[in-house]
Amino acid sequence: MNLKANHNQAGFTLVEALLTALLFSLLLGACLVLFLASSDSWQTNSVRVELQQELRKAVDWMRQDLLVAGASTITNVPADGTWDNTISFRTATGVSNGAVVWSGSTIQFQRGGTGSLDLQRVSGAQTKVLAKNISTLQFRRLAASPQLLEVNVIASKTTLKGRSLSNTISFKVALRN
Repeated sequence: MNLKANHNQAGFTLVEALLTALLFSLLLGACLVLFLASSDSWQTNSVRVELQQELRKAVDWMRQDLLVAGASTITNVPADGTWDNTISFRTATGVSNGAVVWSGSTIQFQRGGTGSLDLQRVSGAQTKVLAKNISTLQFRRLAASPQLLEVNVIASKTTLKGRSLSNTISFKVALRN
């Protein structure tokens, strides 16, 4: 019987197998970290885009109505420089004998809905949600320029991982006489 070991056998030693497993584990860990970072970035950017879209919708709707609003028809935003959370106004419907004819119904922009995070347009008995995730809605007129309405809107949302994001838009509208 031959007790000599054959040293020419092909295969891996235990050290080589452990080293290979360690390298694959490190590579897999790096891929996992890269995937998680990419996923968080994608989610954050998705929420940012959503907030920008909501702000764009809010501004488009409000600007359209406010451009035909009259400074004299605004009932709850005095020209004293203070910020107000809602605005009520009437819009022009035409001209008669050289004077602007104002609508009989009042339009109001306000926050409402679940958690007061919806921008609502209230006209008579009809309430329409214009945008969601609106955390701040402010209107202001200055005594020096009561025909100029300043509007400030902030949209906010928290990602699934708990990161709070917000986006702000401010604009001015010249009101009708």
